Amino acid sequence: MKLAENMLDSAIKAGRLDRLYYLYGKEPALTRMYAERIIKKAVGDDPLDFNLIRFEEVPEPDMLSEQAEELPVFADRKVITVKNFFPENTEDETLERYIDIISDIPDTTVIIFFTTTLPPEKSEKKEESGDSDKSAKPKRKKNLSKKFLQTAEDVGTVCEFQAVTSSKIASLAVKKAAKSGVVLSDADADYLTERCGGQMSRTGDETQKLITYVGKGGVITRETIDRLVSKDPSAKIFDLGNAITSGRRTQAFSILDDLFEQQTRPEMITSALSLAFLDLYRAKLAKNAGLSPEAATAKFCYAKNRSWVFGKLYQSVSRLDIGYLRKAVELMSDCDIRIKSSPVDNRIIIEETVSRIFELSKKL
Repeated sequence: MKLAENMLDSAIKAGRLDRLYYLYGKEPALTRMYAERIIKKAVGDDPLDFNLIRFEEVPEPDMLSEQAEELPVFADRKVITVKNFFPENTEDETLERYIDIISDIPDTTVIIFFTTTLPPEKSEKKEESGDSDKSAKPKRKKNLSKKFLQTAEDVGTVCEFQAVTSSKIASLAVKKAAKSGVVLSDADADYLTERCGGQMSRTGDETQKLITYVGKGGVITRETIDRLVSKDPSAKIFDLGNAITSGRRTQAFSILDDLFEQQTRPEMITSALSLAFLDLYRAKLAKNAGLSPEAATAKFCYAKNRSWVFGKLYQSVSRLDIGYLRKAVELMSDCDIRIKSSPVDNRIIIEETVSRIFELSKKL
């Protein structure tokens, strides 16, 4: 069956375990967390090595089959985990064997497929349209992938995890702290999440670090967060955009210095900064059109975990000219092209582009 996250959560709590799980989606922290919860429920906190088999890479079908058939040792179940198995990127013969294996899993075995990354990009070249055998291969691959998912649903549980909103990540951080006897306010949890670039996994790790630092009965303050949690590069680039649009030249170049000292890739800087100006441009258009932040989020097809963007940017776009924003987007596009094609040092290109945007604000 295919379950939503809340239904999977309830099933695990109630101890209703299936023989097969396929956990995937846009939030790797959740797929990993639920995989570990299933393991704990099935074989306990400290299983024998024979009863918990972890495959960090996709195993050969014969190896998986052999492990699945072996009985647990002094326990009711054994668990096998397979990390980052993507049906659409698996050889046809292997995929067919996997389908056979999951169709007949012993009652004493639980197999968990879970992904911690997005599927790797396919490197297949386009096939010649005149070659019927080659052109049939992608279709067969697609059909086999669908068959694997359908078999997984028939035999066990399939759950696709959607991207988590920043507000939910912050809420989880507050609960995590409270569970350890530590106080973390909602406002500071939002600040921590933003500082971690809205990444669930990193926010969780940093929250645990802060909990350990302040100890039971302690309070995680904003000052503590600033001292112990370095800003995610994407958050720093967001600050860079704010510094540029606010005319704070010294701060902007100071942030650029920090980014280069952190060895942040130039492509990442230009990509994120371009996105920051696109966000501002879209926010300006939406506000001029009288759209609410929520309506603008839907209009521009933003992911739910970035729904905070328009609410935050609406506060700053009032003072920005739409012509300035349009030109800034064009300059960032030119910067990206130059970085990918020019022999000039990338840092010089980025600093020059930032300077041109500052000069642009004086002309409008």
